[in-house]
Amino acid sequence: MTKDRAAEGAPKTAAPAADPTRGTILGPEKSAITYERLVKMPEPGWNIPRMAMPSPDGKLVTYLASESGDMTMSLFVFDLATRTSKVLLRASDLPGSAKPLSREEELRRERQRQRAMGIVAYQWAEKAPVMLLPSSGDVFVRKTDGAITRLTETKEPELDPQICASGERVAFVRSDDVWVVDVATRKETRLTTGGPAGTTRGQSDFLGQEELDEPHGFFWSPGCDKIAYLEVDEREVPEHPVLGYRGETPDLMMQKYPAVGDKNPKVRAGIVDLKTKKTTWLKWPAEAERYMVRFHWAPDGNSLYLQTLDRLQKRRALVRVDAKSGETKELFAETSATWLDPASFKPLDDSKRFLWTRDIGGHIHLELRDVATGAPIKQLTSGDWDVQLLGRVDEAGGRVFYIADHKEAPLDRQLYSVKLDGSETKRWTEEPGVHYAGVDRTAKIVMDIHSAKDRAPKVVIRELGGAVIGDLTLPMDADFASLGVRSPEIVTVDGPGGVKLYGSLLPPRVIEPGKKYPVLVMVYGGPGVQTVLNMWSPSLLWQHLADRGFVVFQLDNRGTSGRGPAFEAPLYKNVGHVELEDQIAGLDAIAKRPYVDASRVGIFGHSYGGYMAALALLKAPERFHVGVAGSLVTDFRLYDSAYTERYLGSPKEDAKAYEAADLTKLAGNLRGKLFLLHALMDENVHFQNTAELIDALVAANKRFDLMVFPGERHGYRAPAARLYATQRSIEYFAENLR
Repeated sequence: MTKDRAAEGAPKTAAPAADPTRGTILGPEKSAITYERLVKMPEPGWNIPRMAMPSPDGKLVTYLASESGDMTMSLFVFDLATRTSKVLLRASDLPGSAKPLSREEELRRERQRQRAMGIVAYQWAEKAPVMLLPSSGDVFVRKTDGAITRLTETKEPELDPQICASGERVAFVRSDDVWVVDVATRKETRLTTGGPAGTTRGQSDFLGQEELDEPHGFFWSPGCDKIAYLEVDEREVPEHPVLGYRGETPDLMMQKYPAVGDKNPKVRAGIVDLKTKKTTWLKWPAEAERYMVRFHWAPDGNSLYLQTLDRLQKRRALVRVDAKSGETKELFAETSATWLDPASFKPLDDSKRFLWTRDIGGHIHLELRDVATGAPIKQLTSGDWDVQLLGRVDEAGGRVFYIADHKEAPLDRQLYSVKLDGSETKRWTEEPGVHYAGVDRTAKIVMDIHSAKDRAPKVVIRELGGAVIGDLTLPMDADFASLGVRSPEIVTVDGPGGVKLYGSLLPPRVIEPGKKYPVLVMVYGGPGVQTVLNMWSPSLLWQHLADRGFVVFQLDNRGTSGRGPAFEAPLYKNVGHVELEDQIAGLDAIAKRPYVDASRVGIFGHSYGGYMAALALLKAPERFHVGVAGSLVTDFRLYDSAYTERYLGSPKEDAKAYEAADLTKLAGNLRGKLFLLHALMDENVHFQNTAELIDALVAANKRFDLMVFPGERHGYRAPAARLYATQRSIEYFAENLR
């Protein structure tokens, strides 16, 4: 018999020797949660009202919610006087609602991680009872009498429609230009005059939408008479082919994608006057490459504020623009040895002061600054905790509201206020856990979504500091009691250098005395995300795995968000090192438990988590034995510039950091079982990443498994694809960690 050389180096597949301490992995029938149930969206308890907004007259609260318990949203209204709610509008009430999404709309939804259907967005005019309702690429408005007017009806989609404060006009982007339509007459005006192919006006580019949290490319002035907008020139940005298959026709998109070290789009900003249709371009003292983000008009409409970041995002400046001349003035700048995120900024109505957040002692805190000079007036918060979200400013009451954690409860989020003179701090929410709480314009009403790890979400409208006005909480899923959901345990881990790390642990449902069970590490691990919080997370995937005999564990390593810049900073130019070091520390901590089998460890992640899963198998093969890695970056030189250069620096000057993070260089280390999943149409993390790792593994003669989804993007949207990917991944662990 000829020897099969292709199999040389492949892992041995013989059954493990009998071990009386080896806990058994059970079949899927041992869990009450079927594969179909665990991929159903939303998860139990999270069918909740969202996008709650008070009406301009303060009499109503509108919100989106599902009538059927799925992701199909309808528009509801809660009457504060009668304390009753009802459906105000369904998508079927809007003509053309069944029209398929254009590619432009599909990609915007990808950037915003938008999975809802039906009515997915709406907007009140700030000073008039007029509501904007975008639907299937068209624009509708609803007035006080309930009458719905269709403002647009063209073959081209209207992107990112926004209503001005007075409710008189709606602006949108069509065919790469900014347009405005008069609500009363439906008369359309094209405000920008077009440009060469490869340029757009009124849209933020890929980097702005995906990496800088800047979904909008134009911004209404308070007086409804001017619009600031971006012009993006992508003609020199390299193209990347994104090829997929949906049905019978191949789908090829030549995507303008600014990878690490490549040319970024050229972006400039202008202010167009609606009367003259003339654009005044922002004037800079020197031309330099910059990211422009977080545009805010001054309340009087005479000035425009924005933040700029240099390409490596080490320098952040606040800039004031004269709305008439376009002249710019840099009020102040801040620098960092690592990186800076855009700050939270709010100008006060007196046009003399503004609120600003920045790193103070390794944590994000709030201060009041002077508009004329940018100089600090008063630091409003301090301590070993972070302001997570800047909320409503109540100038009449001389205070500002914000969401923050606290030293005593770092995994909670509560609503606080502080006086603008720094004299008084007050907490407004009481229940332990995580609160997403917004205050209305009058600072009399709070709309609060709150939950804890052992308490499903409640959605209430209450008087600020007083009684509940309305409970909008929807019924729990009818089958919830039969699913046997258990709350995970929050654990603390002593990380490298004495840093405290937080994890979440769900042990097997049944633990036999003397038995040890395999571990499945669920990982994200990258910046910008915090996964361990004291909030409701039924995670049916975790429950299913624990029902079958897995120890499920998750840890937020250094570099993840929610704990301030000092906690994130160690990741800088150390991608692939500090995250894995901390994950191993977490594994060591739970391995001390008598039921944990550290000789059978799997790791499961998607996107940055996919990178971490593959990294663990390739860099610590003695600790991690089976990995499922989805939609992963394998070489950060293939990823986009704004994200990667922020954390790894320049690819030329910091080449060693890129080399150290490159998974393809580690392919020869593979000893365990690795399952790669990737969608061909992923325009965020291109399939090229997995392709290059495949080549490296083949060159090293290493056996691995692969699953490709021809018609999916970064987040699998087709129910069949989500089900198949989840089932295959679970069974991969069950088969290889038995």
